[in-house]
Amino acid sequence: MEGKVLPTPAVAGVLSANYVEARLHCDLGEHAEANKIIQKRLTGSIALPIYAIVDPNTEQVIALKEGFSLKDDFAEFLRSAKPGQ
Repeated sequence: MEGKVLPTPAVAGVLSANYVEARLHCDLGEHAEANKIIQKRLTGSIALPIYAIVDPNTEQVIALKEGFSLKDDFAEFLRSAKPGQ
């Protein structure tokens, strides 16, 4: 996803226009275990990959998407779940 789907114009355009992107790397690195705890608290899942759209004002999770997606499906996920709706 990070290398093939997120950088595509269909997805990157929606991301850059509507979102602030933040990533928790839960599979590798020195913070992986702590990040897993945060992921579980936010999403109720430890699935990878998982994408959460979080309202920046309320910290409420608006939408979740687990697993791999094709670019058009992921762009639609982003468009359909904007904070404040």
